Amino acid sequence: MAEKILIWAQTNNGTIALNGSIPWRQKADMKFFKEQTIHQVALMGRNTMLSFGGRALPERINMVLTHDEMLDVPAGFEKVYTMAEAEQIADEKGMKLAVIGGKAIYDSYLPVADILYVTYLDTDFMGDVLMPPVDQTVWIAEEIASGRADADNDYDWRIVKYTRQ
Repeated sequence: MAEKILIWAQTNNGTIALNGSIPWRQKADMKFFKEQTIHQVALMGRNTMLSFGGRALPERINMVLTHDEMLDVPAGFEKVYTMAEAEQIADEKGMKLAVIGGKAIYDSYLPVADILYVTYLDTDFMGDVLMPPVDQTVWIAEEIASGRADADNDYDWRIVKYTRQ
């Protein structure tokens, strides 16, 4: 079965988005995101797809999990209607299933995910979409990278890999 990873960046208070987009500039996080999702199946919801402005992520299979059979998706995106369908496609292609948002898709996959990659941004910036704290009774945390705010990164940051216990 394809490995299921969830990947997101959040502020100290759990913010992952504001008004349908990511409200910060973190080059280190975007580089890490690319490294983890390239040549994989990137699974997202409708709003995450829309936030890309019609442009699919290159060198990935871009899948949109939806219940709306009438949803029009731009070139480079495929629709899937169930989690099992998404997982089967990733499995058949020998790829990881990288869940990249939004909140409802994360919530659906948290109980079955194998790995979480969370970039923590050291700010209390408040948005309108929040992730709950990672349950330390379910996940083992390992900090795998960190850095300071600079010209390419709005905030100090650290990336934590969580592996299911």
